[in-house]
Amino acid sequence: MIHKTPWGEYSDAKSKRRVFLFAARARAIAWDAKGREYLLRDLTADDVEYNGGAWRVQNKFDYKIQMVRGEEFVLGDKIDRTEKNLFEFYRAYMVGCNCYGRYMLRKPEMVVAKYETDKQTFWAYGPTIEQARAFLGIRLYDEYRDLIHSVACKDKTHNK
Repeated sequence: MIHKTPWGEYSDAKSKRRVFLFAARARAIAWDAKGREYLLRDLTADDVEYNGGAWRVQNKFDYKIQMVRGEEFVLGDKIDRTEKNLFEFYRAYMVGCNCYGRYMLRKPEMVVAKYETDKQTFWAYGPTIEQARAFLGIRLYDEYRDLIHSVACKDKTHNK
């Protein structure tokens, strides 16, 4: 699967294809992320994006992207924990993007926390398990604040 760069100059496929075919007939060249050159006629319009005045071969990116708080991650290994609760933690690779498409950073730099309810899945991330859990706790508090207060502060809220 190719996850294209969001900066491609042609957002509609029809106009991109028209320009691509014209450029291919004119023997235009595309470059990949390592600087190698390819004739456009040897590629398909789906393989490239026109960006910054040049045709660029898009990276192959066969990883499933998990969106967490507006950031893209590829989940790695699940982290085993002796603590028994419903939180799951994963080593995670942040996803970067340049004119050649998306790429995965070389080593897992973040921990992603997951909490699944009957109706929804919540995600958070941080550089450590503790920080990912703290951010997840804040997200859960925001979601369930009224329920928490109705139980934890029952005497305060009912005896006003």
